[in-house]
Amino acid sequence: MSYYLIRMGEGSKYIEEGCTNNFIAIGWNEISNIKDLGSTEAIKNELSKTSYKYSPSQIAAQAGQLSRFALEMANGDFVISPKGGGKYVVGVIGDYYFENDPQGICKYKHRRKIEWKKSILKEDMSTNLAYAMGATLTIYSLNKYSKELDSLISGDVYTPADKPQRIRDLVREGLYELNGKEFEEFVRHLLEIIGFQAETTQYVGDNGIDVNGILDAEGLANVVLRIQVKRVRGSISNQQVLALRGTLKQEEHGCFITLSSFTSSAIEEAHSIGKVPIKLIDGEDLSVIVLKHYEEIDDRYKEIFGIRRKKDFNIEDQFETNTYQEDEIQNKVFFDKNKRSNYKWDTLLCAAKDDGFKEAFLEKKSWWAVRLSSKAIPLIKYIAMYQVAPVSKITYYGKVSAIKPFKESNKYIIYLEGEPIKLKNPVPLGKNRYLKPQGPKYTELNKILISKSLDDLFNK
Repeated sequence: MSYYLIRMGEGSKYIEEGCTNNFIAIGWNEISNIKDLGSTEAIKNELSKTSYKYSPSQIAAQAGQLSRFALEMANGDFVISPKGGGKYVVGVIGDYYFENDPQGICKYKHRRKIEWKKSILKEDMSTNLAYAMGATLTIYSLNKYSKELDSLISGDVYTPADKPQRIRDLVREGLYELNGKEFEEFVRHLLEIIGFQAETTQYVGDNGIDVNGILDAEGLANVVLRIQVKRVRGSISNQQVLALRGTLKQEEHGCFITLSSFTSSAIEEAHSIGKVPIKLIDGEDLSVIVLKHYEEIDDRYKEIFGIRRKKDFNIEDQFETNTYQEDEIQNKVFFDKNKRSNYKWDTLLCAAKDDGFKEAFLEKKSWWAVRLSSKAIPLIKYIAMYQVAPVSKITYYGKVSAIKPFKESNKYIIYLEGEPIKLKNPVPLGKNRYLKPQGPKYTELNKILISKSLDDLFNK
């Protein structure tokens, strides 16, 4: 069994039709039925007769894509196809067929039947797999990630309590703590690490361009990159992509970087055939790039991420939170009978992303898959929630009614008694960025109610 990434049209604009009618399709309509051609060499010969005007190397590359789709991929192989917004649909592939007269919006003639199974999210993927999903080829082998894909397809994903601990989330949260100009400076710094000569622009008269970069390809050519940077929560629209393209001169390349995401129409516009392509980098993609180049990043930026590299081989496993040691010390003090009288902990403080916070804590009045020591359970009377960046505050708490084992694991589910209670004075992150909760922390409700920041709450 093999796994393939297949992009169905610019910006995946035909994937909805493919999902509705159970097919996956690719272009090159001037090439006839590939089954009749029968080989990669025959496909090359056909491509040389088309109007595509490919160079010999391009003919070889495109023939390889067509051959893989119709001749190499086997019935029963898995296909992963992007839908936009970090969502991917997964299906099991069937027979190849040539649709001579396509009737729908999608006019691609080379098709394969498919049985769609489920959807998966980029945010649930490892850094390495998420990076691979950025491949620009129409068809790309994902066999290297088969074990992880098997796990995702079977439904083994993060729970609401686990998600804030993901390393990419911590990177993204740290970047949200920068203001707009600081974020632009960070992007400039990252470009220089990659190999560009970069500079930020002035706010007045820059035509919307925030960072300029020039890559000297060993004296053979200069690649000029114009970048627009948006530190926002809302999705970037196609109109914003169009505006960026309108600022570009001939031979200049455009890039849009945001901590949020792009609408499906923005993705389609960025990859429109016949137009200057715009590279789109969302918050997930940017976090991946940061981890890839982490060692070269300036220490002043590393401090905001709250992570450190471990000795390991896999990129995602090379990092852990900087608060781990501090939490361990806190827990040891908490469970030391000789020292416990000095503390009055009664509250578990947990970190929450927006989706898990709303779905689990506010709507279902519970919080699950929490790692706890069994010794702590009788002492926990309340649970408080720290909403991660860009909120970066303790905003709610609730009285605990019960704590029970969560499924067949060493984790627990915490149930609330009554409705969650909104703090009149939310407790923001203070000057010490390392105090932002990433794993569960123990504290006192009374201290939360009077603290002006996490610095006050933890006496830092």
